[in-house]
Amino acid sequence: MSTAVIAFSGGLDTSFLVPYCREAYGIQKVITCTVNTGGFSVDEANAIAKRSKEVGADDHIFYEGAETYYQQIIKYLIFGNVSRDGYPLCVSAERLIIAQKVLELCQDIGATFFIHGSTGAGNDQYRFDVAAQVLSKGKINCKAPVREFGITRAFSADYLNKLGITAPEKRTTYSYNPGLWGVSIGGKETLVSDGLLPDDAWYNQSNPHLKEGTLSLSFTKGEVTKLEFEGEVLADPIAIICRLTEIGNKFGIGRHYHVGTSIPGKKGRIAYESPAADILYEAHRTLEKIVLSQAQITGKKPLAESFGQLVHEAKVFDPYLEDLKQFLESTQRRVTGTCQVTLIPGAIKVVTARSPFDLLSMKDSTYGEISSAYTGADAAGSTLLHGFEQRLYYSHV
Repeated sequence: MSTAVIAFSGGLDTSFLVPYCREAYGIQKVITCTVNTGGFSVDEANAIAKRSKEVGADDHIFYEGAETYYQQIIKYLIFGNVSRDGYPLCVSAERLIIAQKVLELCQDIGATFFIHGSTGAGNDQYRFDVAAQVLSKGKINCKAPVREFGITRAFSADYLNKLGITAPEKRTTYSYNPGLWGVSIGGKETLVSDGLLPDDAWYNQSNPHLKEGTLSLSFTKGEVTKLEFEGEVLADPIAIICRLTEIGNKFGIGRHYHVGTSIPGKKGRIAYESPAADILYEAHRTLEKIVLSQAQITGKKPLAESFGQLVHEAKVFDPYLEDLKQFLESTQRRVTGTCQVTLIPGAIKVVTARSPFDLLSMKDSTYGEISSAYTGADAAGSTLLHGFEQRLYYSHV
C-alpha cells in the first residue's frame, strides 16, 4: 500500500493536498503531520486535527518541535546575534525542524511519499526538498503538487467544494506565519517597496497605557537562563522566549520590514514581529561587549552571518554549519552575567550588564584616566611603534 505524509497546516493549500494526492499519484493512505515550532495554541492544534479529518486524512500526527528548534537553531542564532540584514530568521529557521520531524514520521511508518504545499515561487521548496534528499537519502519521493501542476488557489478551492469539503471563499487580507522566534506578515502593502501596514494589521497589538518597564535577563555561557519581570521568575529558555514575546508585544517592540532576495532570485518583502529576538540580541550583545576581546567581537560577525546564510538558504546539511556551531559555542565560554533591560513604547531604551568576567572593571586600568600596568613612557613608546609603518610609508611620498 502506497502511503504519503503531508506537512499539514490546515490552510487551503495543504487541505487540498489530502484528496488531490490520492488522485494525482494513486496514493492509498494519507497521513497529515503538523509540527508545532511554537506558533500553535492548544485550540489551534485541535482545529488543525479536526480539519485533517474533514478533508479525509486517514490519520493525523501532531509533534511538539519547539525544544528541537531551540536546541538545533535558536540558541546558535543568539550566540551569533544572527540576522539577515537585520531580519532574525523568524520563519526560515523553523522549516528545517518541520521537514525533519515529518521525514522522521515517513521513515517510522515506511511512507513512500513526502508531500508539501510549496508553490515553486519561494524558498520553502528548497528547505523541504533538500531535507528529503539528505535525510531519506533519496528513498522517499518528495512531491509538491501545487508546484508540479501549476495549481492556483481558485482551483484548490473549487476542487474541495466539488468534493463537498468547505473551502475558504476568499483569501484573507493578511497572511500570518507565527512561530517561537517571531511572526512574518504578508499583505498588499508588502508587495510594494513603500507600503506600510495599518496598525490593526500587526499580529499582536501593543498596550498604549504602558510607559516604561524593566526586566532582568541572565545568561550562562551564552544561553539565556533566567528572566525576572515584575516578581515573575522563569528559568527555561523556551518559556523565557515566549514571555519576552508577550512583554515585547505589549510595548510594541520588534515591528519591522525586511526586503530580501529569494533563492530563485526574486526580491521579496515582508513585515515581521520579533520582540523576543530584539530583546535577547540587544542584551546578549551588551554582555558580549564587556567580556569578549575585540578580536572575538569582530571575528565572530562574518562567521555568524555565514551561519545565518546557510540556515536561510537551505544549506543546513552542509558540514560547515556544524563547524560554525562549534565556533559560536566556543565564543560563549565567558558570556555569563546579568543584563537589565529597560523598555519604552516601540523601543529598547537602555541595556546594562554585569559579569564576573567583566573586562571593563579590571583593577589595573580605568579607561581614559590611569593604568598601573604600564607607565606613561610605555604608552608613548607604544604609540610610536603603532604609527611607525604609516610614518615610514609617507616618508617616501
